[in-house]
Amino acid sequence: MPINVSVLILNWNGRDYLEPCLNALRGQTYRAFEVILVENGSVDGSAALVREKFGEWLAEGTLKLVELAQNTGFSGGNLEGLKHVDPEARYIATLNNDTEADQCWLETLVNSLENRSDEWAAVCGAMLFASDSARIASAGIEVRKNGLALDGRGGELWKPGAEEEIFGVCAGAALYRRKAIEETGFFDPAFFAYLEDADLAWRLRLRGYRSLYVPDAKVIHLYSGTGGQGSPFKSFQLGRNRLWVILKDMPGALLLRYLPLILFYDLAAVLYTLLFRRDIHALRGRLAALHPHHLKRLRQQRREIQQNRRVSIAELRRWLASSGFGNNLALQRTMDELAIAIPGKPK
Repeated sequence: MPINVSVLILNWNGRDYLEPCLNALRGQTYRAFEVILVENGSVDGSAALVREKFGEWLAEGTLKLVELAQNTGFSGGNLEGLKHVDPEARYIATLNNDTEADQCWLETLVNSLENRSDEWAAVCGAMLFASDSARIASAGIEVRKNGLALDGRGGELWKPGAEEEIFGVCAGAALYRRKAIEETGFFDPAFFAYLEDADLAWRLRLRGYRSLYVPDAKVIHLYSGTGGQGSPFKSFQLGRNRLWVILKDMPGALLLRYLPLILFYDLAAVLYTLLFRRDIHALRGRLAALHPHHLKRLRQQRREIQQNRRVSIAELRRWLASSGFGNNLALQRTMDELAIAIPGKPK
């Protein structure tokens, strides 16, 4: 059977999650796909488990195990996986290793893009909490005027409904049109981990591409199963990568208009972590983002991205939500970089 979809799964010390994740994919109603599992320098025996439990699938050739000597991050690992996709694949799916996809997940996503024009570059479904599968962990990416990129509909009860356009998709469980990401580029390897999908969402949107949320394509997700919640590493990465997204992707007219909101948020975030948490990682991340070495690269990237912009400022403003918090989970996601535990967070 010809391969139409290549599913990229990145694994770093996620041995406990791999078997249910891969078994869920084996049970998909859609069959014209391959899985490329990128083993990102794990030391927990993940690769051995895959060979033991899924040897037959590996022998068939529709499960490929790509082993890297060191951890190259979410961005780098997926870029490495992209080198191994079937040349005939028209779609690239990204899937976190700590997920279990509903059996119709892939079929639903593929059908959504197959029935639409090429301007529709990406689609995602509902990522649901493993601890409370009635609630949404993410339904794509929502962007704010202060530069935040948050999980859409986070914390809301899942309900069936019509397909809906969104700003961009969450790479934890998404399907991209290969032609579109070949034009815009895939994940930026400099990001390593976190917000690389927000950067890609911006670049696709700026090029005139559109993204879609399909509620019936469901995935159960153990939030931060392998990344850790509120860790110093995550706080650093979010602080740094947030500024990179803004500096690369936000057009000058929007950057000037919303600069007070952007600065206020970053000042508040840094002061809170320093004064109340005695944690310097949010500050260190932002300082690292502004290192002269990175700024030179960002200027070059920004020039190319903005020169290729095909949408108006008015259209982009339509997607920027107010800088308030729509629900408790949106606040939680914001506070991840501050390493704060918010009461009521799904466990």
